Amino acid sequence: MTGITFIMNMYMNTIVYVGCSVFALGFIYKVYCEYYKTPQPLKIPQTPQPTTLSGVILRMAGDVLFFRSLSKGTTFLFITGWIFHFTFLLMIIRHLRYFIHPVPECIVALGGAAMFLSVVLLLSLVLLVIRRALDERTAYVTSLADYFVLLVIIGIVFTGILLRHEPFRPDIVAVNRFVMELMDVKAPLHMLGMHPAVAPGNVVFMCHLSLVCFLLMYFPFSKLMHSAGYFFSPTRNMVNNPRDVKHVNPWDNS
Repeated sequence: MTGITFIMNMYMNTIVYVGCSVFALGFIYKVYCEYYKTPQPLKIPQTPQPTTLSGVILRMAGDVLFFRSLSKGTTFLFITGWIFHFTFLLMIIRHLRYFIHPVPECIVALGGAAMFLSVVLLLSLVLLVIRRALDERTAYVTSLADYFVLLVIIGIVFTGILLRHEPFRPDIVAVNRFVMELMDVKAPLHMLGMHPAVAPGNVVFMCHLSLVCFLLMYFPFSKLMHSAGYFFSPTRNMVNNPRDVKHVNPWDNS
């Protein structure tokens, strides 16, 4: 193993472990310490809100799966946003083939549509960037961080598309071996012992995986946490029953 190869292997191992660790710890901290432990002193469901728990669950499921609330606003944002989230989810599921053996047939079946989904995902991202830049109201509340996230995801998708074509296509066997070595519980110790898992020698693959890890590290500290924060929003998860059930202010119990 040459010096450059060793350095690149150490880099790839390190960034994967750091990215996953920061994501996991940051996500848990945000959810438990900031969302879960934040008191809800007032009964503030967004009306019209269901008066039963089952109704609230169904409403939240409609928001999460079909963006029901967003559909009442801007049609363009609703369509592009839903397409982006749906195709992004399918691509994540598709990538599970690198972590699961044997690979389920449902994941294998996505392979035929992977290229189409990638292009649709990329186009939806470009449209969302254009909307942020050209829509006056959206541009006013858009920060550089919003563009940064979109551009990182665009970079991930674009490099992923490149990896499906020659001369950028990596050795899939080497990719699988690299992933399985990283998942070994002893792999971090091997890395600390200067014996890192061998990464495929593909520059585009390294860029692709690096961008994914950067996104994971940034995730807990960004607006992307709305994916978890939504479930802790009192305007969405509270039952609209203040006339039937007294809401006890948690501060009164202290």
